[in-house]
Amino acid sequence: MTVCRGVRGATTVDNDDREEILKATTQLLALMIRRNGIESTDVASAMFTVTKDLHSEFPALAARQLGWLEVPLLCGYEVSVAGSLPRCIRILLHWNTDLGQSDIQHVYIRDAVKLRPDLTRIPSVDFEELEEWIQQHLRDDT
Repeated sequence: MTVCRGVRGATTVDNDDREEILKATTQLLALMIRRNGIESTDVASAMFTVTKDLHSEFPALAARQLGWLEVPLLCGYEVSVAGSLPRCIRILLHWNTDLGQSDIQHVYIRDAVKLRPDLTRIPSVDFEELEEWIQQHLRDDT
């Protein structure tokens, strides 16, 4: 039975830089797609949040660059709480799937592993191989 499930992910950047935000968001989204077998046609919507120290680019642009042209996307700021993780980008996908909730693979990389250490017992990321996959999936008209 197909139901709508949430898929979470988070990453961090070192600087509030447009290219760094897009690269980190693209890598995070690509891992979420690959680890869960997500097709954009099955995504109901996606929410992207950043901490208030990031304002150089909308992280949702990374999804558009990967060809998610018909998926409703929304960006916002994460709630500022004293002592929270800085320069953090979060994604919440609403995905129509047959997978059970316990079968969803949430992705936390870089310093964001601190947010959910219980969910970070996943294989290490080969960022070079990931970048090759991303380049194969980027839209030519971006």
